Amino acid sequence: MNQAVASAPYADFIASLSKVQSQPLWDRYHRITTRQPQSPTPAHLWSWATMEPLVQRAVKEVSMADAERRVLLFTHPQACQSVATLRNLSGGLQTLLPGEVAHAHRHTLAALRFVMQGQGAVTTVNDEQCAMNEGDLVLTPSWTWHEHTHPGADRMVWFDGLDLPLSHHFDSMFFEMAAPGLTAVEPPALRAAVAPHDGATLLPDACIPSAANAGGFRPSRFRYGAQRAAAALEAAPARQDGSRLLRYADATGQGPVLPTLDCYLMGLDKGRRSHNRRSTASAICVVAEGEGSSVIGDKTIAWRRNDVFTVPHWQWAQHMASTEQARIFFMSDRELLAGMGYLREECGEPA
Repeated sequence: MNQAVASAPYADFIASLSKVQSQPLWDRYHRITTRQPQSPTPAHLWSWATMEPLVQRAVKEVSMADAERRVLLFTHPQACQSVATLRNLSGGLQTLLPGEVAHAHRHTLAALRFVMQGQGAVTTVNDEQCAMNEGDLVLTPSWTWHEHTHPGADRMVWFDGLDLPLSHHFDSMFFEMAAPGLTAVEPPALRAAVAPHDGATLLPDACIPSAANAGGFRPSRFRYGAQRAAAALEAAPARQDGSRLLRYADATGQGPVLPTLDCYLMGLDKGRRSHNRRSTASAICVVAEGEGSSVIGDKTIAWRRNDVFTVPHWQWAQHMASTEQARIFFMSDRELLAGMGYLREECGEPA
């Protein structure tokens, strides 16, 4: 329906509605009920070759006394908010040097850390200590105290993933610095998974009695060790396109690791292109190992280890490794959308 034509006979009525902050539905119905999702944000790459010098500059120029967290956010100019990487997701690179401390705080944001470089840091979540080494995933659920310390010897860089845009949308942000008299709050148990999954699952270290949490700490429910993840991915059944998929799962319902953030590890074999897929969910991807390329919408992105790129919602995406093996970590809002009934996914053959 043409809006101008539809509005013309009712111009005076529409003007009256406007004065009382009301609008007619009939002349904009087709504009607000689109036939399919509109995804104006193209895929984007933040290469390690570009970001690493900026990480090093941040280390030299920004002291921890001036920064609550030394983080370089990934912000897309066409995302909904200035701090957003995608519509519901934010990502960035956080750096910690030996001897530094990022003091304890808590917030209603759900967050996670995927370690990209370095060994020997420790994240304490409430009272659970989690070693941080390359490839580890550490969770900081909503309203849990978390502090980062670094008794090790190497510069640490990790991917910070958050549901920051979603929290801003709901205006639900609360934040506190740790102080005497403030007690810890246990995160709520998560529900069972709604979104289908055709790969393997990985439970947190605390679920595996023999799991070794580096640093001599008790295995934590907030940590997924890199060695366990790599072994589980290797043992996962190959999908029809040859790729392997591992879902990091909550211990209670074996659903998403956090209510708003759903994480996966994909393994790709050299020269074999994955099936073309699209979803109403979005993802931020961290290259954990290897090199390759992805075709996302009308963009081709060449990637290598520690690069970060996005897969915006409802854009066809397929991936191919150019090295013998490649692994990509995905942080998605997939389970969030599934729980609301908004998840739709399609799969095609490789191009």
